Amino acid sequence: MIKAFKILYDQIKFFPLILRMVKYGDQSTYQNLFLGQIWKIVDPILQVSVYFFIFGLGLRGLQPGQTVLGYLAWLMIGMGIWRFMSAGILSGSESIKKQIGLATKMKFPLSILPSISIASAGWIFVTLESVSIIFIILNGDGFSPHWYASFYFMFAAVIFSYSFALLNSSILILIPDYISILRLVMSMGMWVSGVIFDLDQMQSSIGNILRLSPFYYIVYGLRDTIYQPTPLFARHFINSTIIFWSVVVIFMITGSYFHEKFKRDFVEYL
Repeated sequence: MIKAFKILYDQIKFFPLILRMVKYGDQSTYQNLFLGQIWKIVDPILQVSVYFFIFGLGLRGLQPGQTVLGYLAWLMIGMGIWRFMSAGILSGSESIKKQIGLATKMKFPLSILPSISIASAGWIFVTLESVSIIFIILNGDGFSPHWYASFYFMFAAVIFSYSFALLNSSILILIPDYISILRLVMSMGMWVSGVIFDLDQMQSSIGNILRLSPFYYIVYGLRDTIYQPTPLFARHFINSTIIFWSVVVIFMITGSYFHEKFKRDFVEYL
């Protein structure tokens, strides 16, 4: 537990450095592209548009009483937070393996590398959530009366992504093939966390199991606080909250333990 608090303290202490590294990384990534950093906004919108045309207007179709703009708002809220977590977790899990040389030269804690990756994915979230708010307004819908609680779910998404990425970053160095398993899990996660399909309509034992997922908790929690409050999510909120934060604590303590135990040997493993 002490190791976990120390690592969390380092994130606060080196927060200005994290922001500078994010800015530098964005500039180096987009400097050779004609549209430059505009791609940070265009790319996630284009990708979500593909899912909308396939599932919103194609395979899934709109639900009775649902409008195109309403479904787009619902989809983008879920897709925005999901893609933020997915990108942050995957890149954060590989961050120490890929950038350990940089950390050695600049003399900052290895534990902030996953935070840099997660912060870099923030543009995905900001872009898609901003567009979803525009669609809510254009559709004539009101916002949830619990909109202020959306900040809680944003915070929960960041903490969960970091704790999971920190744990994965140590496992990945010890077991290189683990990244293939992680990518498979994250690719499946979008389909079973209710990003595209409404899990609240799945009234079965399978649906009950899927609703225990930390991803479901964040995706539907954010939708509930921004757009459409759902009685089912509210009914299970307390139990889901206990499960979610229990998972976060387990990931954080375990990840901190492995990180502190093996960080001096990471170079040898690589």
